[in-house]
Amino acid sequence: MGNSSGRRRGRAGIPTRTDVLWSWAVGILLVGALVLDFRAVGTERVEETGELRAVVIDQLSPRYPNDVFRSATTASLQAVGLPVDVFEGEEVDVGLYRSLASRRPGVVLIRSHSGILVLEGEAEEHVTALFTNEAYSETSHVAEQLDERLLIVRAFEGEGELSFGISPEFIDESMGGRLPRSIVIIAGCSCLGRTDLAEAFVARGASVVVSWDGSVTLEHVDEATALLVERFFRDGMTLENAVVAAMVKYGEDPEFGALMTYFPFAAGRYTAAELLGLPD
Repeated sequence: MGNSSGRRRGRAGIPTRTDVLWSWAVGILLVGALVLDFRAVGTERVEETGELRAVVIDQLSPRYPNDVFRSATTASLQAVGLPVDVFEGEEVDVGLYRSLASRRPGVVLIRSHSGILVLEGEAEEHVTALFTNEAYSETSHVAEQLDERLLIVRAFEGEGELSFGISPEFIDESMGGRLPRSIVIIAGCSCLGRTDLAEAFVARGASVVVSWDGSVTLEHVDEATALLVERFFRDGMTLENAVVAAMVKYGEDPEFGALMTYFPFAAGRYTAAELLGLPD
C-alpha cells in the first residue's frame, strides 16, 4: 500500500534509555522532564457513569497460551476492584478495537504481536501496529484499508497467513467513544519504539501507555509485565517505581535489549488509582 495519510509523530515525552537505566541504579523518582500538556491527573474523580473494568486482550493465546500470566494479572487487577473481561482467539478482531471504549476499560492489558511496519510509497513511513486474529480479506473494511487505518500484517516472516493490523490512525479515526482515562499496557514488541500508537491512545482519552522500546522475547515480556501489573495495581506503587521494580528483577530483554517504558513521561509519578481518578 502507499504512504499513510496520517500525521507523523515524534518521541517527545517518552523516557530515554538513559532515564530508565538511571532509575534502576538509583531507585528514586525522576521529577521534571514533564510533558507540558499532560493532564493534572488525580485532582478530580471520574465523572462518567458506569463501572470501570479491566479488559484483557490476548491475541497470542491460541498459539502461545500462558495460564500463569493470565491468573497473576487477573488477580492483581481484581485486587483493586476491577472486574476483568478477557478476549482471546477469534474475539481479537477489528471490531473489538473499534468498540473498545464502549466497554469502560479503566485498564487495557494487551498481550499481542506488534511492531513497527515500514509503509512504502513516495517516501517510507514507519507505523506502529497491533496485530489482530482477524484473517485478512480484500473485501473487508475496504475504506479503512484504502487510507491505511488497517494494515496487512503477519506474525512472523515466511508465514503465509495474513491478518489485519491496527494502526494509530485507526485509534484516531475508527475507534468509537472516549477511553475513561484508561491505563493501557501492551505486552508486545516495539510499541514504544515510536510514540505514534501511544499518542493515539492518549488522544482517545488514555492516561498512559506502558510497553517496550524494541523487540522482546515472549517469556521475558510475560514475566516482566506480570510483575509490573502486580506492583502497580496490587501493591499501589507509582508507575515509575513499578517499572523500576520490574526492570530491576528482569532487566532488559536478554536477546534484543528492549526496555519497558511509558508515555507520557509525566504519568510516572502517579499511582494507578490517581491516574484513574479512583477514591483512595
